[in-house]
Amino acid sequence: MPAINLTWWNLGNFFDTDDDPISQDFEYTAANGWTPEVFAAKKANLAAALRATHGGAGPDLLAVAEIEKDSLLEALATETGNPNLKVVHDPSGTNDLRGIDVALAYDERKLRPVSAASHVVHLRYRTRDIFEVEFDVIGSGERLVVLACHWPSRKQGMYESEPLRCAVAENVAYLVEARVKFPPAQYLALQAANDLAAVQRRWNAKVLVVGDFNDEPWDRSLVQHLMASREMERVTGTGNDITKFAREVADYRADDVFLFNPMWKFAAQQQAGTHFMDAIPGGGPNTNRYSLLDQIVVSRGLLASTGLRLDVDSVAIFRDALVATPSGRARPFDWKRRKGTSDHLPLTAQLVF
Repeated sequence: MPAINLTWWNLGNFFDTDDDPISQDFEYTAANGWTPEVFAAKKANLAAALRATHGGAGPDLLAVAEIEKDSLLEALATETGNPNLKVVHDPSGTNDLRGIDVALAYDERKLRPVSAASHVVHLRYRTRDIFEVEFDVIGSGERLVVLACHWPSRKQGMYESEPLRCAVAENVAYLVEARVKFPPAQYLALQAANDLAAVQRRWNAKVLVVGDFNDEPWDRSLVQHLMASREMERVTGTGNDITKFAREVADYRADDVFLFNPMWKFAAQQQAGTHFMDAIPGGGPNTNRYSLLDQIVVSRGLLASTGLRLDVDSVAIFRDALVATPSGRARPFDWKRRKGTSDHLPLTAQLVF
């Protein structure tokens, strides 16, 4: 069965060695030990891990966080040895004070970018944008929308910073809704033409949300604001179908857009997080444990029985020795020993058709 190998990975501060004058990346300069040789080792280690994903086939769709610029993703893609892995360029860059961004690469044999947009979330706390890319799926003739994001961190405290992540979640949910619903005027025109099929097709648009959410599947930002459910039936069941035109456009606009979060399956497993939070002075509810901060979330269209769809069973946390310790913790990159990769583990999955 044809498939698109998906990988999401927070690369753990993948900076070049130059001091960017508009961001706080001064730690990552040659004067501080971040030399070209150290950078090259980090890049080589990341590339080796990416090559090892998907049974050695590597990714066809790669989304990453904590990368400084698109040119670094191009260099990383080249290092993987796949000449068909291309980068979707985002000329707007990032608003993050540290200069880190999200970025996307794709295998041009399987995907063709149609549009790309960078969405700024207007918070007093400057955070990363939401990168939205629409692809043509070459093998199936369908459209796939990818939203890659990196939500505000917990450094200010898990609960103190929660409202920031809830705000970003609302923005992501709004972007998803714009993909699965028509604007009011178009809905009225389709209603007048009695074209319910068009409304149903849009309701089943294929939308993929990936990111480091800095929250877990059961946290409020995911459940209440992104409306990402653990219940497949809640997303694909008859209670969430569109079977007729709403009496009022407002009723159509008010319909909830539920997403499915397959990461819940790891909740009951030991040592199954993508990030390990060490103890910090004063402790806290999010320390000394594995956390499921990195997630893959999909719309109902990617759960269909036909066409492009997520193979739910394929969703996995990649724990190769290149990226993980024997206990399953991520191996952060060690500047001195030049070993390790990132303090987050990659996620892998397959989209099949």
